[in-house]
Amino acid sequence: MRKPLPPMHTLRTFEALARARNFARAAEELHLTASAVSHQIKALESFYATKLFQRNRRDVALTTAGSKLLEVVGNVLEQLAEVGESLRARDGSRLSITAPPSLASRWLMPRLGAFMATHPHIELKLHATPALQDLDEDECDFGLRYGKGRWAGLHSEKLFDEALFPVASRTYAADKKIRGLSDLKSCLLLRDDFRSWEDWFAQVGHRPDRMTYGPSFSDSALLMQAAEAGQGVALARSALAADAIAAGSLIRIGKLSAPAPGAYYLVSSSRRPDSPSAALFRQWLLDTARRSSGV
Repeated sequence: MRKPLPPMHTLRTFEALARARNFARAAEELHLTASAVSHQIKALESFYATKLFQRNRRDVALTTAGSKLLEVVGNVLEQLAEVGESLRARDGSRLSITAPPSLASRWLMPRLGAFMATHPHIELKLHATPALQDLDEDECDFGLRYGKGRWAGLHSEKLFDEALFPVASRTYAADKKIRGLSDLKSCLLLRDDFRSWEDWFAQVGHRPDRMTYGPSFSDSALLMQAAEAGQGVALARSALAADAIAAGSLIRIGKLSAPAPGAYYLVSSSRRPDSPSAALFRQWLLDTARRSSGV
């Protein structure tokens, strides 16, 4: 009969803390809170019925028992990592990507067909989610993320910046006789959770006489669809509106725009080299982003 083992995630946390020797640094590496790291270590110490770390005010040190456990755990994790790399190397045609739903539907999907047509042998999986997935834990090759470009344990490459400006359908703009920002007082202002109209007006230095709000959407792609359907004026994110503007289904209102607080990045695990398929996708996406700045 197999002897009981502690949960695998507690061993991973133990190994990270043994290297970092600090709860905050280990938590940052594992994308956990320091409290969660502490709870996992306490659970592991309870399982083995012994102290694994000596704690002081600023850092931790392994006990004799902890050092003994680390020798085994370190080897096991290294062996698992090597096996994982060999398994991924044998199936280098698979490619897994995660992206926010709005960017996936409005920017990535219209362009992805060109990549697949050039590389039909690649088995691609695109997971659209607003959550920041653990690329190592979920075995994702890449994530497309919005932010400042700094995520612990990840390598990031900037794709493009983003600007914010009002858009509407041609029909809505004609019906409301919209010629510039001053005409927005007679329009329904559509919103999402990304940026408020008040903040945008303050950024561009325009104070409207009045504002009439329409529906609010949790997803920026839905906001763009509402504007295309003629339901009002939307505060568009340039990357999500670029194709619709080029196609004529949306037009910009006025010439003013405001920079968004972040940018889009391609992120990948700093611990894992690219597979052949991942290397092809990385180069294609960076080239595509340079040609299509999203503005």
